[in-house]
Amino acid sequence: MRKRKNRRRLAAVLLLAVLAVWMPASAQEAVAAAKMPGLNAKVTEKNVLKILDRYDKDGAFILRKQKQAGDRILTWFGSGRIYKDIDTAVHEETHGFSHSYAKDRWNGYAYFVGNKKSVQVTMTEVYPTKKMAASIPKRLRTFRYNTYVAKPTPYLSSNTQGAYGLLNELMAYRAGMSNSVSMYAYYAAQDAGWDAWQQYISNCENGRMAYAEFTYYISHYLYYAKKNYPKVYRGIIGNKQFCKAYAKIDSSYKKLIRTYENDLKRLKKRMEKKGYRMEVTDKQVMLYNSDGYGRGSIRNTADYKKLLNEQKKKQYSSIPF
Repeated sequence: MRKRKNRRRLAAVLLLAVLAVWMPASAQEAVAAAKMPGLNAKVTEKNVLKILDRYDKDGAFILRKQKQAGDRILTWFGSGRIYKDIDTAVHEETHGFSHSYAKDRWNGYAYFVGNKKSVQVTMTEVYPTKKMAASIPKRLRTFRYNTYVAKPTPYLSSNTQGAYGLLNELMAYRAGMSNSVSMYAYYAAQDAGWDAWQQYISNCENGRMAYAEFTYYISHYLYYAKKNYPKVYRGIIGNKQFCKAYAKIDSSYKKLIRTYENDLKRLKKRMEKKGYRMEVTDKQVMLYNSDGYGRGSIRNTADYKKLLNEQKKKQYSSIPF
């Protein structure tokens, strides 16, 4: 009797495997959607974690670890819609993770680098980040310049902990970007409308811009340190764990941006199959219906490229990343 049951189970598994191979992508998405909390699902820990378990395992790992550490992981869901706030929750709880699981909690970080892994780093001497603010050219003072560099709130780590605090921000934005990119499959499975896809684009564009800004801030911080605080400079570039964490976060972040740019092309084809016209430029992503009515999301490609190109200059060539 037991053998028959086992044979039936094996047959069922094989049938599902065959269906997964031959089933059209749209049908597979429909099956996935039926098992998942929808776009308007109630904000509960169970629903949030169910989505993350399926689409963003690192996000699920972070939120569970922080829940164990005593955090209220639903704090970040102020909109009442899971898909609108889930990347913020992952971003902020990644900050929490880096403190909660640091071996040196008073003077170090556990930088989360993806794949459920982190790099333990003990900080060396720093100078306040805002001291370098005036040395950043006005043309490079983009969206996050005042918040994280020139006019930080008291005790903001991106200022008080220098390059280590700036890397902590890059780490958290990488985690948020990873979640945003992962959610493409969720939106597709839910057959999302333009409102939800706009959220996806907005989140990914925000993450893309953050990459350019924080890699530039870290590069400039070290360049400024080399000129004005040589001891600080030597301490940071000689910190092998810091360099290791930066390299892993940077490499992963670049891949996520490439994935997003490819997925944007996939989204264009997807929307055009539905009868829309989608236009992607450096300045915006626009979607037009059959009547010519358009809705769009802003892109900051000019600033993004400007900051990346700045980092190619000779003055940053001695930074060991």
